[in-house]
Amino acid sequence: MQNPVLTAIVMVLIIIFLMLACAFVYMTTPNKFRFFDMPAAYCHRGFWDEKLPENSIPAFEKCAEKEIGVELDVQPTKDGKIVVFHDLNLKRLCGVDKAVSELTFEELSDLRLNKTEEKIPLFTEVLEVLGEVPVSCEIKTAGADFDAAFLEGVYQIIKDYKGLYNVISFNPYVLEWFKNNHPEVIRGQLSAGNGHLGVKGILGWGLSNLLLNYKSRPDFISYKFDDKSLGFLLCRFYGARLCAWTVHSMDDVEKAAYEGFSTFVGEDFDVTEV
Repeated sequence: MQNPVLTAIVMVLIIIFLMLACAFVYMTTPNKFRFFDMPAAYCHRGFWDEKLPENSIPAFEKCAEKEIGVELDVQPTKDGKIVVFHDLNLKRLCGVDKAVSELTFEELSDLRLNKTEEKIPLFTEVLEVLGEVPVSCEIKTAGADFDAAFLEGVYQIIKDYKGLYNVISFNPYVLEWFKNNHPEVIRGQLSAGNGHLGVKGILGWGLSNLLLNYKSRPDFISYKFDDKSLGFLLCRFYGARLCAWTVHSMDDVEKAAYEGFSTFVGEDFDVTEV
């Protein structure tokens, strides 16, 4: 004879599980209803090496010459200019322990990249050099906060670019802003299995598992190719477009392709081989 209390408990648990599963699916589902073109590969911060610094004009000129796509990073200066530079802090590449946003563009122009003669370029300068090669523009923010004026500035610069372009960010609220204000722009959610945005704990786990896709509804997922998370595996199951970062060899490309990635952000090898 069945125990009615036990049966009721089991039914409640099943209902709770189904509700949680539905919620997880809703939160992680990307935008699957838009067709768009992407190249097979992007050069990570340009075609740089020991002599040419990352995110420098010569590194981008090489990409234009080789007609290879570029993944680059943009952030604002103190006086509202938009520059191409990866780190929020200048110490690693310029030897100055200050944030990019603490200095004006004129002050930044006095600095040099990695002990070369190269300067930190403006976003407008870089796009002029690139011409029409595909561009994946990573929008850098400190944590989850962002400046809407900065995002609008990025849009106003990139909207007339002649080549393919998209915007990517670790910050899902940045992508949500583009979804709400300029929905025609292709959006890519950056993430990794070990967290991002410097966030730990439950929130970090949620970000790694793409639980804020319901806010940004990204058109593709740009994920650290050798990481995994439940959210990533679900996005792969949904058939989402997957971009792998950062691959360092053709062996990495093959491994990432086996995992379902179709676009690759690479460095340290000839990305034109992809």
